[in-house]
Amino acid sequence: MKEITVTQTQEWIISALLTLMDKKNYREITIVDIASTAHIGRRTFYRYFKTKDDILVLYCNVILKDFAKKIRSKEEITLYSVSVSYFEFWNQHLDFLKLLRKSDMLYFVGDRLPEFLAYVAVLVDHVMPEEIEDTMKRQDSYYYAHYFNMGGYWSITTLWMEKENRETPEEMATIIENIIYRKL
Repeated sequence: MKEITVTQTQEWIISALLTLMDKKNYREITIVDIASTAHIGRRTFYRYFKTKDDILVLYCNVILKDFAKKIRSKEEITLYSVSVSYFEFWNQHLDFLKLLRKSDMLYFVGDRLPEFLAYVAVLVDHVMPEEIEDTMKRQDSYYYAHYFNMGGYWSITTLWMEKENRETPEEMATIIENIIYRKL
């Protein structure tokens, strides 16, 4: 898997888009707006991106790479520890989720979450013990289970982010465990 690197110009473009999303709806933002806010020319924009969606894809990949590093640093990977890390991650990026919600674009991450998290799993390499991973790779049902789990996590995330008095990542991890292990 190719290492994700971001140039200074790409950082300016990402920052410009996020700044503009705070002021106006995503659909109203033009490439000219982004280039102007980033203090670059349109040609420079197109050297790095084809569309404004490409900016969000890169940004998501960059922040999810950080999530993968966080998971990789865990001594023990359990449902609880991954869930805590997952909600700590989204808590750190709550402003981004709120920008997406403001433009009715939470689907942008939600629809791509299984793909993004599969990418995270590749970066982590040791999310599951090898024997379980090999078995799951041979079963088509693994893919359904992966999408089912990601859909559940994402639905809970969108509900959680809307709350003013959100549960802590640890409380959310306990809720996830209770759901998975049917302790509710």
